[in-house]
Amino acid sequence: MIKRLFQFFLVVGLATLLASCQSDDTSQNQKKVVKVAVSAEVNPPYLYTDKNNQFIGLDMDYMKLLEKKLPQYDFQYEIGEEEANLVGLGAGKFDMAINWFFKTPERAEKFLYQNEPYSYSLTMLTVHKDNNTIHSLDDMTDHQLTPMAPSGGLYSILSRYNESHTEQIDIDTIHSPSNGDNLKMISQGRRDAMFINWNTYTAIQKELNQDVKIGGIVTKEPLHIVYNKENKQLHDDIDRATKELKEEGKLRELSHRYFDIDIYQDLDTINQHIDALEVQ
Repeated sequence: MIKRLFQFFLVVGLATLLASCQSDDTSQNQKKVVKVAVSAEVNPPYLYTDKNNQFIGLDMDYMKLLEKKLPQYDFQYEIGEEEANLVGLGAGKFDMAINWFFKTPERAEKFLYQNEPYSYSLTMLTVHKDNNTIHSLDDMTDHQLTPMAPSGGLYSILSRYNESHTEQIDIDTIHSPSNGDNLKMISQGRRDAMFINWNTYTAIQKELNQDVKIGGIVTKEPLHIVYNKENKQLHDDIDRATKELKEEGKLRELSHRYFDIDIYQDLDTINQHIDALEVQ
């Protein structure tokens, strides 16, 4: 009798354990797979590779925080060229894409944009180290910028400025401009200023050490994840999680880690902090 009872409880126990394992497996299988397009173009500090050729940076740290906040999703990453990624996003090959995206009117027609930006890009004017007169876009209506590509975020910012101002900034466009060559133009006095992202400037200047400086940080451009328009629920869930991460101070921690400044502050405070950094 005792032996039969033992066998009964053993069977029940194994059945319960198996059911529990199957439940866990089902829970794992119920995770919604999210295909994330990541650009092959490195862009420190947002996205770059370590010595093992693994992608790291602010964008990837942010995605890790989202993974913890949103366990119902299984984020799977695919690397590709940016334009090909966007084509794939529109075709439904990917659910979302992350790569330091500005919001442009053309892309806003095709994709869903994050409403709660996860970070900001600081756009700035680089000037010769002896120039003390150029600090803002208003100062550029009678000065000459270095050439830039006729697409993308920087061009869009200047176009927006010209649309809303009587006095225009002359935008000299060229396909595939060289940031290094442009910085040398400023150093040699062949152009008055270069419109560039702060993180790009700091990386190039560290390498080339030209006779240039920051004239002024002129805009804070929100950075967004972009989504296929069919993924409204994913969009809303990530917006909610991002807002929570901001309230918890987690995104501010990433800002200090990668920029040594709080990019969520206002522009005047940021400019004062950057001036102090350049003096050091």
